[in-house]
This record gives sequence, structure tokens and C-alpha cells, in this order.
Amino acid sequence: MFNFNLQLFADTAPTEIEPSLRLQAWAKSTWSAGLQKSFFNKFTGNSPESIIQIKEELAKDAGDTIHIPLLMPLTGAGILGDDKLEGNEEEMIYRDFSVTIDQIRNAVVIKGKMEEKRVQLDMRKDARTALSKWLADCIDKRIFKELTTDPTPDRIVFGGTATSENSIGAADTFSTKLIGKAKRIALADENTMIKPVRIDGMDTYILIIDQWQARDLMADEIWINAQQHANIRGKDNPIFSGALGMYDGVVIHQCNRIPRTETGSSGTKVGHALFLGAQAAVFAVGNNPTWEEEKFDYNNKTGYSFGRILGIKKSQFKYDGKNLTDFGCVNVLTASEDDQA
Repeated sequence: MFNFNLQLFADTAPTEIEPSLRLQAWAKSTWSAGLQKSFFNKFTGNSPESIIQIKEELAKDAGDTIHIPLLMPLTGAGILGDDKLEGNEEEMIYRDFSVTIDQIRNAVVIKGKMEEKRVQLDMRKDARTALSKWLADCIDKRIFKELTTDPTPDRIVFGGTATSENSIGAADTFSTKLIGKAKRIALADENTMIKPVRIDGMDTYILIIDQWQARDLMADEIWINAQQHANIRGKDNPIFSGALGMYDGVVIHQCNRIPRTETGSSGTKVGHALFLGAQAAVFAVGNNPTWEEEKFDYNNKTGYSFGRILGIKKSQFKYDGKNLTDFGCVNVLTASEDDQA
């Protein structure tokens, strides 16, 4: 015979449950704040039409790798009239690439109760602010690194007369000509074309440049004249928010987190601009975000940690079964020199 003390259940106070719920709430708010601070936030979503597509399957299922399939277009001519179709069917061909996730965490610690008393601040909120900003920086740096590292040869545009990254000189600056060239590369082959983002019935691409490339672009007479008729002001889609302008169906954004390297001719600084279409990268998440609080030194010090399991990878496929092609981006490499005194 079992005796249950029902009073135990009656006396269970909400405060015994609240700490874990508070931690979950802080984890979600930190994650949300971090994404909002990320430059790529406006380009991120669950839809395959998003430039950065979030995949959440691994948050529900076991495993550390997600495979993204791509169904290749059918290439046969078909069967005419009453010619026999049976036995002449086409095989469906799939290509795929994979994204592996891993845990990423960071933490801050408050020096002690006296320090918290001295500064008269809500250091718990400050911890969330600091960690959410760290998260935004981390996400942006990882996406930029993925998209700009080892671009496939068919997805690169060089400024001016340069034919390679190490041949870029100070005169090989960014201009409207490169926007058009990158778009033509994106559309060159119907089987490997970079998918545009459909906005208000219009096929649209995004191009992200650094502030020195923006300086050179805004000195281009063709750009100046085009902006008189670009008419992107007042458009509601977030993709237009904060844009420098639009040219030939390409929305231009400036971000100073874009990699800038001294890899040109004679140490010329090179800006690694990115022409982007749908599904340029995949952002896989493997769990809900976590927020932990811990006491140290006889409860004198408090530490706050934030973490999540995630993975970010550039979308690439072997269309011909042999050679990788960047699925959703073209790298546009130009001079990105400092202002002259």
C-alpha cells in the first residue's frame, strides 16, 4: 500500500519552477537580441527564398549533420508522338552538401558584490547585452568567412584589369560594371544559375560591399544617374532597409564586417564583396539556446553563460558530379584602399 502526502504537491511554490523558466526566457531573449543585431538578420529566414536559410531539423532529431539535397533539372528532349516512352524515362539526379553543427558558448563573470555595488548598474542585463552583441559579431563573422573563403572559379569577378586576387592593383576599383558582370555570371547557365529573391514580383539580388568600395561606387557617374530613378525608398521589405541604392535589379548594402585583406599586388588592400541570391548559405541549429547562471567564491561572484549548438556553411553542389560550384553567391574582389591624405 502506498501513501501519498498530497500536501507536498499543494505546497509546491511557483518560485521553485521559476528559475528554470527564467533561464529559458533569458536564453531566448539573448538569442533574439543577437540575431537582431546581426547584419544578416534581414536576409535570414526559414524559407528557401531566404539568402541565409535556417534549418531546424537537427533541433528535433539526433545527429550532428544535415544533408541538403538538390534535384538536378531534367535534360532529355522527351518523346514525340506515339514513340515508345517506356524504357526511355529519365533518371532523377540529386546532388547534396552537408552542414555539421557544434556547440558554441561564451560567458562573463562579475568581479564581486562590491564591484556590482560600486557601479550601481544592472550587471545581469549588461551581461545579456554583451553576450548578445558577441553573438551578432560571431554570426556575421562566420557567415562572411564561409561565403568568402575559397570561392569556386566560376563564381569570381575581379575589379578593373585584374585576373586574380594577387594581381589587383589600386586602380582596380569597384564600379557599376562589376555589378552587371556579377549578375551575368549568376544567370549564365540555366542549370547552375543563382536563384534570385522574389520581392513584389521582381527578381532581386543583394550585393554587400565595404565602405571603401562604397566610396568608389558612389563616385561612378553611372551609379549617380541610376539612383535618380532607383525608387527603393518606402519599400517595406527588410532587404531594402539601410540599402545604399539599387542598380540593375541588385540591392547594394554596405557592411564593414566584410573581409578586407592585403592580398593584392604590392600589398593592395582587397575588399571581398558578395553578390548573393537565395540559399547562399545554410544556418543549421541543433538545440534551443541556453542561459546559465552560476555562483562562485562563496556566492560573492556571479557568472553568466550563453550558448547554442549551430553550424553555418556556404551552399555548394557538384552540378557535373565532379566540380563544386557556389550555389548562391559570387565573390567580387576589388581594390579597397584607404583614403589618400
